[in-house]
Amino acid sequence: MFAITASAQITWNAKAGFGISSCLYSDGDNEDGKTHFVGKLGVGMEYPLTSNFSLMPSAEFALKGAKWGYKDDSFKYDETIDIYYFQIPVLGAYRFNLTDRLNLVAKAGPYFAFGFAGKAKFSESYSEGSFSDNYSGSENLFKNGGKRFEVGLDFGVDLEFKRFVVGAEYEFGLTPLFKEEDKGDSWSVKNSAIYVTVGYKF
Repeated sequence: MFAITASAQITWNAKAGFGISSCLYSDGDNEDGKTHFVGKLGVGMEYPLTSNFSLMPSAEFALKGAKWGYKDDSFKYDETIDIYYFQIPVLGAYRFNLTDRLNLVAKAGPYFAFGFAGKAKFSESYSEGSFSDNYSGSENLFKNGGKRFEVGLDFGVDLEFKRFVVGAEYEFGLTPLFKEEDKGDSWSVKNSAIYVTVGYKF
């Protein structure tokens, strides 16, 4: 292992990130979506194929999800979805050497994710005149039709200064979290997330 690592000049890295996510319907709308703050934590390796092109597989824990809200004169509804994934991105990366210590890295590729926990929390209130009613609850996302497995695309750009890395990533699910097909009516919901990341190369 040590001999292979040394000859290939494999490097290792760790990173953490935060960002915003949403769940997009098949028509591109996120149905009155609100900003939902999420994050990720991961470790990875870089395997150089040429002097500038590398393969970057990683293992990550990522939080995704969405928030929705609706309000009119008498009714208010809010819902929050939190989904915890273990995911493996496999990205191809090209490095532009800006200076001796500063590099710009563009990367893209697929990711494969497994949702090990997911919860939907909701609350609604209704009031008209002297009458009012409130209700709230939660449910297991994967016991109510949610799909655990997800395949998607990851696009990103990193700025490397010595061993420190600052970057931005966009993830989009190709497989749906929810999907329903009926005569004359079919729809699906897919994950979408943007992260800002900081990392360190070993």
